[in-house]
Amino acid sequence: MRVKREIRRFIERDLLAETPPRRDPLAEGLLDSLAIEELLLFLEKRFGVSFRDEEMTQERFSSLDAVADLVEAKRRLARRR
Repeated sequence: MRVKREIRRFIERDLLAETPPRRDPLAEGLLDSLAIEELLLFLEKRFGVSFRDEEMTQERFSSLDAVADLVEAKRRLARRR
């Protein structure tokens, strides 16, 4: 849950100029392609993960839950190596 909270905080504070959404900003489609790029850079820097081209699907970035799950799975995988 901490990962999801940090992602939401970043989106609301750094990517959305308006009042924070009541629900999930990704599921609501509030981020444009530039904001998604900024989100990716944040995820890579903050959580030490990287994304392959084939992982960049709409499904994986469709909600805060989906992004948080992806980040957590990548972190678990990295710890096993």
